[in-house]
Amino acid sequence: MTELSMTQLLIFSGILGLVIGSFLSMLTWRLPRIMMLEEEAQFKEISVGGSKCPQCDTNLPWYRLIPLFSWLASKGKCHNCKTKISPRYPLIETATATLTIACMWQFDLTADGIAATLFSWILIAIFVIDYEHQLILDNLSLPLLWLGLLFNSQNLFATPADAIWGAAIGYLLLWIVFHAFKLTTGKEGMGYGDFKLLAALGAWFGFIALPQIILIAAVTSILLGVIGMVLKTRDRDTPMAFGPFLALGGWATLFLGPNIF
Repeated sequence: MTELSMTQLLIFSGILGLVIGSFLSMLTWRLPRIMMLEEEAQFKEISVGGSKCPQCDTNLPWYRLIPLFSWLASKGKCHNCKTKISPRYPLIETATATLTIACMWQFDLTADGIAATLFSWILIAIFVIDYEHQLILDNLSLPLLWLGLLFNSQNLFATPADAIWGAAIGYLLLWIVFHAFKLTTGKEGMGYGDFKLLAALGAWFGFIALPQIILIAAVTSILLGVIGMVLKTRDRDTPMAFGPFLALGGWATLFLGPNIF
């Protein structure tokens, strides 16, 4: 694989990204539901069962599970009951393929490129689950944190010391904001999952990147919130997941560096 041309590498990366994206679309649908289940029978059905139409419960054959192309070929509908299939599946697959290609384009098939790709795959899962359920799972944020520390033991994106301080300060910053907001308003402004996600991003890019990650997350969340209120697509008091905006700050730092501003 090290002898692949850049064009071949990008084509391979796109195909691999679609396959991983298909897995992530399934994972992000099943994992939150598995965490909420109490009955063992339901747990087994969701965790190990094959892919089915959520409406008519028809098992999907392999040729209906080809990433992106199966959805396009079926025109976004179940072949059996003709119920519309959520566009979340091709969107996740396309986003994963795009980010995989971008990682290989920028970092090539190197340790940095492999690390950046793993970072993006895990962050996509966190992004989607938090967007859909306002929930950041430890099963995803903690492995992301430990991977950042392990990769940076080899100085990939930050020095080991910067990564350790980044993880500690990242957690502490949002912990302070959380308790200050709760003390002054009596309300909880965010969840503990956001602390762990920012700690993970600090572990990847060091403490120097934390201000820009928070700034990007804050500005984009405010802009989206204001646009939503102007267009009347969301209410002022409707909670908004903060994890996806932290993820945007993480990707901006990955591709543009920790000194954008």
